[in-house]
Amino acid sequence: MGCSFAELAVDCKNPVLIARFWAEVFDYSVLSEEAGLVTIGPVETTDDYQGPVLTFAQVPEEKTIKNRIHIDVRPVDCTQDEEVARILGLGAKYAEVDSSEFTWIVLLDPEGNEFCVLSAQET
Repeated sequence: MGCSFAELAVDCKNPVLIARFWAEVFDYSVLSEEAGLVTIGPVETTDDYQGPVLTFAQVPEEKTIKNRIHIDVRPVDCTQDEEVARILGLGAKYAEVDSSEFTWIVLLDPEGNEFCVLSAQET
């Protein structure tokens, strides 16, 4: 017996803004949108597992500390630097973290949630 990773729920101040940012990052589409709650997922679905959907729920409190869980992304058909540039163009910012000793780059989404851009997969 087991389970599959179905959904990642993210608390945020502006679910529409954050959902649209992550939809652009992952080439996802908005699956549902209602007051204070937006869900995004793969643009095309098949019977094969496509990964989790992401749901963004509006909450009243501000983010106050480092995320305990964060998203890591890996470039698929470009270099890490090219992907970082693309994501910065979508509204991300560099985190104030010295990542010079790591192979990943730490960025912040438009609400300040940390995530990492990993190095491109070796082929």
